[in-house]
Amino acid sequence: YDTTLQALSNALDVRDSETEGHSQRVLRYMELIADRLSLGLDDLPTLRRGALLHDIGKIGVPDNVLRKPAALSEAEWAVMRRHPEHGAGIISSIPFLADVARIVRHHHERWDGEGYPDGLAGDAIPLGARIFAVADSFDAMTSDRPYRRAMDVAEACREIARCRGGQFDPLVADAFLRIPVGDLEAIADEAPHLHSRAVAG
Repeated sequence: YDTTLQALSNALDVRDSETEGHSQRVLRYMELIADRLSLGLDDLPTLRRGALLHDIGKIGVPDNVLRKPAALSEAEWAVMRRHPEHGAGIISSIPFLADVARIVRHHHERWDGEGYPDGLAGDAIPLGARIFAVADSFDAMTSDRPYRRAMDVAEACREIARCRGGQFDPLVADAFLRIPVGDLEAIADEAPHLHSRAVAG
């Protein structure tokens, strides 16, 4: 099963090359967070599958939105915000992925209830989704996009700390911030560097 899930994750990377390796980096951040939360071994298979599939709903996002080399318009952003629902719909019919579907649906919820798609708040958000909210956001911040440069790891960590208790579960944010900076940098350095490549080439 997990080989198939990895293939699906790889297919999304091929479709959206600017975020190549995103799911794998999120997986590694998740493992570091889970370790600091002392989660049991029984939790890890679901979390690993969630990492690989959390953005699978982007398969349903049109290319002109997914690959737009600029910030999205309000209408385009509304389309992009549907990807958690699309992703959960794709995998919810697979019995052994039922818990994963909940993580996929809710990984853009916010601790303060201002997220999407359902506006859940606090402990109503599945723990896996709260973990991915931090891991996913950190990887986005430390990856280049066509319309902005990546933050460095220290700056992104400050942003995680700033959003603690608002966007992010304080417990999860604190666990993330206990990860040694060198460990975070080793993963972040694998992210696409679009601007540096453009200068070099």
